[in-house]
Amino acid sequence: MPDIVVCVKQTADVYQLKPHPETLAPQLSQAQSKNSDFDLNALEEAVRLKEKHGGRVVVVTAGADVKPLLVRECLAMGADEAYVFSNNVMLGADGYVTSTVLSKIIEKKVGRWDLILCGEASLDENAYQTGPMLAEVFKVPHVSYVNKLEYGDGFIKAWKSVEEGVAVVKCRTPAVVTVGLEINTPRLPSLLMIRAAQKKPLVEVKAEELDISLETLKPLAEQRQVKALKTERKRKVFEGKPEELAEQFVEVILSEGVVRK
Repeated sequence: MPDIVVCVKQTADVYQLKPHPETLAPQLSQAQSKNSDFDLNALEEAVRLKEKHGGRVVVVTAGADVKPLLVRECLAMGADEAYVFSNNVMLGADGYVTSTVLSKIIEKKVGRWDLILCGEASLDENAYQTGPMLAEVFKVPHVSYVNKLEYGDGFIKAWKSVEEGVAVVKCRTPAVVTVGLEINTPRLPSLLMIRAAQKKPLVEVKAEELDISLETLKPLAEQRQVKALKTERKRKVFEGKPEELAEQFVEVILSEGVVRK
């Protein structure tokens, strides 16, 4: 019976983001928060493994302003308990800061575990760092880009996407696995599951409980600027016979530097 930890990040709903008309910076205040899509796939896979093999599923999440209602959504999907670290130190956190905090929560609060499941990337930054860094912290194997996962007898068997197609790998647990969107379709909790989630443990973790100095949690990567690309159509109109249109088109792409002679 595996004990599975699922790392879930709350992000702005990027599908609601609109750039500022002048600065082109994303207007984050206008977008609602949501659980990152990739992480919901990881949670769904963890719940499916629990339904097949038993065990427990624990959600851990860290952020500057964690919404308890979104954590309850994870519990409604089938997680058994959740640990939440909500602190401003997570503002601007990179993969190093995030993996450090999550590893401390797992070490101090979760205890024994067989698998850590993460989305292969977060919905907002797409850095692909947290999962591999957690594996490095715990000195365990890491399998990435997984689109099918099996568990049994202290081993996992994973089908992962590679450039040539799909590779099948097997490793002993404990291990860290990062999954993509194609691995499954996350379930929609029923009303009964939502009600049951209200009774499940949701534990708020304080900084002093993690035995870590917040002053040392400095991102290794600094984000300087994020803005949308401004694009405009050239609105060029070509007229004439097909041969003339082709010549005009070639002249334009050469003058614009799209191609060279």
